Amino acid sequence: MNTSGATGSSRSAHEWINSAGVVIAVALSLFALYRDYTREAEEEVREAMKVNAFWTGPAAAPTGLLVENQQDTRIMGVTVRLEVGDKTVQRVRFDEVHSCRLDWFTFGSHQPKVRTDAVLVLQFRDASGNWWQLKPGSVLDRIDAGTAGRPGGDDLVTAWKLQRETDSSSDCG
Repeated sequence: MNTSGATGSSRSAHEWINSAGVVIAVALSLFALYRDYTREAEEEVREAMKVNAFWTGPAAAPTGLLVENQQDTRIMGVTVRLEVGDKTVQRVRFDEVHSCRLDWFTFGSHQPKVRTDAVLVLQFRDASGNWWQLKPGSVLDRIDAGTAGRPGGDDLVTAWKLQRETDSSSDCG
């Protein structure tokens, strides 16, 4: 008999109830952590979708390339790859685009040398250090730094001495 005067079976029932309470508390804590992680990941994706790249001018003969950042923070490592198949044939490095900005390069007399048969693949790093890749059709993927930094294609900014222009994004909020 224990000090409370209860029998041993009563004591084991209390231990079972206490153990079940601990298991339930741990399970609820793990669920809350998972939910928080999921919400954070969803928010990161929503923020990454606020960045985009576009041709400027007519589709058949684009006059430039524009990156729009509607995030509240700047993005870094910004590169637009012009890809044919899975091969990068040309690229335009923006490096950094500040929040709520439109940054672009105009091709000028080099416009006929731009691969208009290429698709635009935007790569950038957000303020949290995540690398992202956006392909046509709003296909957004988290990528690693090695994929983002892989060499390939001619760097048009350096080769053609392109001058960067910038303006505020009217859709930023």
